[in-house]
Amino acid sequence: MTREIKLKVGNVMEFDNLTFICSACKQVPEKNLNDKKGFEMVAYEDVMEWSNFSQDVPDLSIRNWERTSIPPIAGEMKKVQVHFPFNMSVGEKFWTLFRPALSSFNGWEEHPNEIDSSAIIKCSFESIISKNEERAWINIKIEEVIRLEMITDKFTQKDGEGYLGYFKFFGKPYMTEYNDWILFQASAQGDLGVWALVKKFKCKSIMVAYGEWEFHSDRVYCGNILLPENEINELIELSET
Repeated sequence: MTREIKLKVGNVMEFDNLTFICSACKQVPEKNLNDKKGFEMVAYEDVMEWSNFSQDVPDLSIRNWERTSIPPIAGEMKKVQVHFPFNMSVGEKFWTLFRPALSSFNGWEEHPNEIDSSAIIKCSFESIISKNEERAWINIKIEEVIRLEMITDKFTQKDGEGYLGYFKFFGKPYMTEYNDWILFQASAQGDLGVWALVKKFKCKSIMVAYGEWEFHSDRVYCGNILLPENEINELIELSET
């Protein structure tokens, strides 16, 4: 892990920057959460594990600890564990996806009932508690919480023609339906992939979240994206369930 030591206060260490090296190519991930690709925001998808610890945290060698299923609240201080491709400096603010414990391990496709409890979280990186070459415990402050089910109330609706186009580069998508939600997923032999979370209304389909992942990045984009019915119907017809 690359880092620059900033200061040490008691047992809490602080660094200017915290990132991790790719185990395959030994490179540091690009630090880029600015390209929103036409959405309202861009966030990390799968670089953080959420705990309920308020005091001491387990040693980083211990992987069996309880993840939380309760979304954080704005104003809270939280202790979380981060890993590759996390790349942030102490003091920076960033957005990340929160999924409750079961779906954070196994995905919404296995636990679609947790979609309504999932959220996009704005965090302030406060300090580093402990670290090794692969993981770190850090302190964050919760700045803002937006439940995915509230995205359509938060942002102005915009036209989504062509937003599902990247699915055409993959094989058959996999589709999960739960209540008003449709989750589409597609990948290329596990090396890179995309997903889209769509909320169905009576007369329209709104994509509230879209994810892209590959070796060095894991991004989720959020917005109030009105999908053309012919495009989403085409994707439904192509999908497996």
